[in-house]
Amino acid sequence: MKRILLICAVLAAFSASLFAHDFDSPVFSPVTAEVLGQGGSFTAVAHGYNALFTNPAGFARKGGSFTLLSASVTPYFVPSEGDIDNLGELVGDHPEDGISLLSDLITDNGIGGNVSTGIGIVGKGLGLGLVGGFDFYGRGDYAMATEIDASYTWAAIAGYAVPIEIGFSTLYIGGDLRYMLRAEAQDVAIVDFFEAANGDEDVAFPVYYGSGLAVDAGIIAELGPFNLGLSVRDIGGTEMDYSLDDTGDFSAILTFDDSGASSVDGDTFTIPMTIAYGLSYHPDLGSLAWLLDPIFHMEYRNTYYQESDPSGWTKIHAGTEVKVLKFLKLRGGINQGYFTAGFGMKLLFLDVNLAYFTREMGNYAGSRPNEGFSLEAAIRF
Repeated sequence: MKRILLICAVLAAFSASLFAHDFDSPVFSPVTAEVLGQGGSFTAVAHGYNALFTNPAGFARKGGSFTLLSASVTPYFVPSEGDIDNLGELVGDHPEDGISLLSDLITDNGIGGNVSTGIGIVGKGLGLGLVGGFDFYGRGDYAMATEIDASYTWAAIAGYAVPIEIGFSTLYIGGDLRYMLRAEAQDVAIVDFFEAANGDEDVAFPVYYGSGLAVDAGIIAELGPFNLGLSVRDIGGTEMDYSLDDTGDFSAILTFDDSGASSVDGDTFTIPMTIAYGLSYHPDLGSLAWLLDPIFHMEYRNTYYQESDPSGWTKIHAGTEVKVLKFLKLRGGINQGYFTAGFGMKLLFLDVNLAYFTREMGNYAGSRPNEGFSLEAAIRF
């Protein structure tokens, strides 16, 4: 077992050096309340719908599901009562008024959000999913000088995993292919971004359009109450075949309208590879498990960015989930040095998950914290 994990880690780390590129494209990682509530840790416990975004070895584990529809909304801020009123100004005819009123929020926490939806079948070794999401975020030293990064991505995922019995342990090995369509805009002036979002057709900014094919692989070893997990996503880096429209706009992002785009000469855009190592402990409480069933886990996750190298503390994630009466789940964790919390509840086919979290947007823990919350509602069987 140690040899298998060591070989996979060495091969994955070696492949990172083979794909130098000019610019990073955002990692494809849909925001999900189940994972965020547990500190962002999921590699060693991957199962169900979220295995599509974390560790394909989870396709063969217990806890599979058919997600007919999942919809998530994640504001990258927790607004005060006054902020809620001022958000109306931000999406009105004069967004600069809203930016001024929300100045403290933008400079201290940043402003942005994520909206995602998807369907998926995960279980008995099979992992199939179609997932789309729009993500944007910006934070600056001065509100009016803030720049927004935005991306809109759809991904089709197909993978398979197999369980291998080894004595009293089980080894799950899985992999998947992920084809992505993406429209991406970087460093857009905040006033231009919200004017374009409000339908101003006179506002234009550079938009990249393209596609890419990613390969992911993972292993989970179940050793009694302990799990060891390894996930390698975007193996070797996933190069995006981009074209550029210098006069793009907000609607063009959401419709993938690349009619005015031309090829990008010289520059390469790549989704960097991510390697995560996980460990979990699931105590057997016997007859009490119907009442309380806890699991504890953690992971070290490194994304091989070309443009930055965050400190080790920002790569640590730890969490716990406690099932109560088999239908309610209480969650907590530490995400990059910040506390997270959440809960989930499933009644028949309706699955609802909520999480509060803080993430680190800088290179060092505590340098640029970003607070937010995430809500998912899903029809899941």
